Amino acid sequence: MIKVFREDNGHLVSSTHENNDFSAVAENVWIDISSPTLDTLKELSKLTSLPLDFLVSALDSEESARADYDEGNTLIVLDTPVERIQSEKKETKPLFETIPFVIIYNQSYYVTLHQEESNLINQLVAKSKLLEPHKHVRMTLHLLFTLAQNFIASLKRIDARSRAIESRLHSSMKNKELFDLMELNKMLVYFSTALNADKAVSERLKKTADYKKYEDDYDLMEDVQVELNQAIEMCSIYRDILAGMMDAFASIISNNLNIVMKVLAILTIVLSIPTLIASFYGMNINSGMPLQDTPNSFWIIIAISAFFALIGGVALIVFEKRHKR
Repeated sequence: MIKVFREDNGHLVSSTHENNDFSAVAENVWIDISSPTLDTLKELSKLTSLPLDFLVSALDSEESARADYDEGNTLIVLDTPVERIQSEKKETKPLFETIPFVIIYNQSYYVTLHQEESNLINQLVAKSKLLEPHKHVRMTLHLLFTLAQNFIASLKRIDARSRAIESRLHSSMKNKELFDLMELNKMLVYFSTALNADKAVSERLKKTADYKKYEDDYDLMEDVQVELNQAIEMCSIYRDILAGMMDAFASIISNNLNIVMKVLAILTIVLSIPTLIASFYGMNINSGMPLQDTPNSFWIIIAISAFFALIGGVALIVFEKRHKR
């Protein structure tokens, strides 16, 4: 899918086209392509004179964040967060990953490429009053700033989910919650790697002449780095908290299981008293057992067994409480 954004009387106007339909493409517009094909990129390269080897970077789902330059053409690859909904039995939960987001521009054309629909574009277009497609450096900085805000918003959602899991862990004896925490920790590892790579790209861009040319651009780059540093710090804190939480709650789950086993052991001991008495009376011998000739002896023995079981249970509970002190 191809979207073309252009300025019209101070407003950002967009149009949507199928792949290989470049009828609306002109100089000083913003061309955004989602799920590009190789044929689409070849046609785009012929039309805009952008290097094909730059454009095909968008086809690699494992492309690492970097910045490159070639005869007036600039390639910027960034890692951006995406949210997917994972269905598991009756539960749905968000799953966060990172995908490459490619920015390529020269003096006349500005192109963004990504393999999946991203909230980054929608959030950026929502700030359309700030966007001027013919100012390629400023456009790139706005994309970087919005990307950093996306990471922060995603990190807050991960933290909210970890808190929800934490509230269930207090009484849990299952491993499901620990597996959920491990999944969150894996997301944070991806985020940490992506954020550090994006920060390295921003550091390199900051050193180039184009990003130092205007004071407003340089100030915006400073804001971008502040947001990226904040996201990196949040990610680091959440990873440390999550690692400690996983260790602590692994012990809690084991302790909860021990408590249940202790209760079962007390019940076993209590129930063994009536079992012992019943075993004596169940022996097939004539040894003059007490009450064997007494009317209603069955109910008397049941009552005695229950009495001793109650006494034993109370004794074990009192002993347990004193042991805790």
